[in-house]
Amino acid sequence: MFSVEDLKADTYYLIQLQETSPIQLVSVLFQSREAVLLRSYIPFNEDFFKSKSDIIYKLVEEFDDETAATFESVYHEQEEEEEELFEFEEDEEE
Repeated sequence: MFSVEDLKADTYYLIQLQETSPIQLVSVLFQSREAVLLRSYIPFNEDFFKSKSDIIYKLVEEFDDETAATFESVYHEQEEEEEELFEFEEDEEE
């Protein structure tokens, strides 16, 4: 079994926090003595704290640097497209 404390900073993981929860893509943003700040990416960005002692039901995969870089480029392209679409919709309303 893995705990949140086992996750490393600046690393991407596919994890399942509970048996019945979906698999999430997360990265570690910050660690204190007792907690870890995680960012979940899909279906939307959400930052949340977990206690270091919290159990991870399943650590599906840890991404290597190359896979993480590929994800970041694809993900940021998607974010930019969504921002452009949102800006276009705002312009139409004016």
